Amino acid sequence: MWTFSTPTDETMVGATLWRAGDADGGGWATTEYAFFLAGPSEVSNFDVCAYEFECPTGVGDPAQPLSEANRVVVPAANLGAHLYAFVWCSGVANENCPAGQGDANEYAAVVYVYAADIVLEQTAGPTADNVSGELASAPTVQGTEDVTFSATDPGAGVWETTFSIDGKVVQSSVPNENGGRCRNVGQTTDGSPAFLYVQPCLPSESVDVPFNTTAVPNGEHHLIVSVLDPAGNSAPVLDREINVENPVPAAAPAPAAAPAKPTPKARARLTLKLTPRTVRRGRRVYFSGRLLGGHIAKIGKLLVLQARLVNGGTSRGRRRSGKWSGIAEIQTGAQGRFHGAYRFNFLGPGYYKLRVLAEAETGYPFATGWSRVVGVRVL
Repeated sequence: MWTFSTPTDETMVGATLWRAGDADGGGWATTEYAFFLAGPSEVSNFDVCAYEFECPTGVGDPAQPLSEANRVVVPAANLGAHLYAFVWCSGVANENCPAGQGDANEYAAVVYVYAADIVLEQTAGPTADNVSGELASAPTVQGTEDVTFSATDPGAGVWETTFSIDGKVVQSSVPNENGGRCRNVGQTTDGSPAFLYVQPCLPSESVDVPFNTTAVPNGEHHLIVSVLDPAGNSAPVLDREINVENPVPAAAPAPAAAPAKPTPKARARLTLKLTPRTVRRGRRVYFSGRLLGGHIAKIGKLLVLQARLVNGGTSRGRRRSGKWSGIAEIQTGAQGRFHGAYRFNFLGPGYYKLRVLAEAETGYPFATGWSRVVGVRVL
């Protein structure tokens, strides 16, 4: 049995599962193999594959984990504190299910839960106190000024701090990403934040956040600083009038002649090696290469491994579909070298083209560039 339980102070308001499975072990007159999806109790099932109910060949598509055939929307009546996925042999006491029968993987009953998209609602929001710092008390502000405060949240934790000037958000930041857990991975259709953990952020934080006043025109403004939790609940940290007085730079003298056009930056160059060129779904490919030329900071440069599916799953005579999509981030060393691996869990089967992208950024002397394209077949 697989079980999902909502954290304290949170409520499940929506859920979609992607599953496939079978009950190929069969049944007798008094016993049978089956799998169930259920919630909020183990006996409240909403998706059943039992041999008795004409499910000897299974449901869903194991070859395409995120296909529409595997998608199951949990009914509102089955939303609650728990979700279950379980397999069993059921029937009359002291009777046995058939032995020696099963599917190609020798399972008499099996359910694969590939993914779960669960919407949690939290009504209790964060609180903030012990507010201090120049931004909280100084009559005039300039340059970068800090605000410090303590924050707590009883559910998903302390996530984001926002700064609003005259009713418009001008800055937002996450003071502590909790080792990457407290990071919005996005990809929702309504723009709401999404996280890979049910309690992603720390329950309490001592926050010290800088605010760049040079992004605001000089003069008096209404400042509101707020702290948010992953559910979107907010609490005020600071609400006051501020007077911004940043030095006004002297006007530049009129140029004697039209300025010369800036010299375009050369495109970044990268090498890429990848092996093997044919893998099974769930297996890894290994890659390495180097970012060539130019200054690279000691901490290296962030690159992106991108993939694009070729229609039809072959490398010849097919047009490309869709756009390049980032599937992994890569950090180079100080000399520009990089290496790593990528597991094809959800991409595949099919024929894919892969490349490594180096994006332009401040302090990096090259324009956006990419490596050669390498083909990989996923079986």
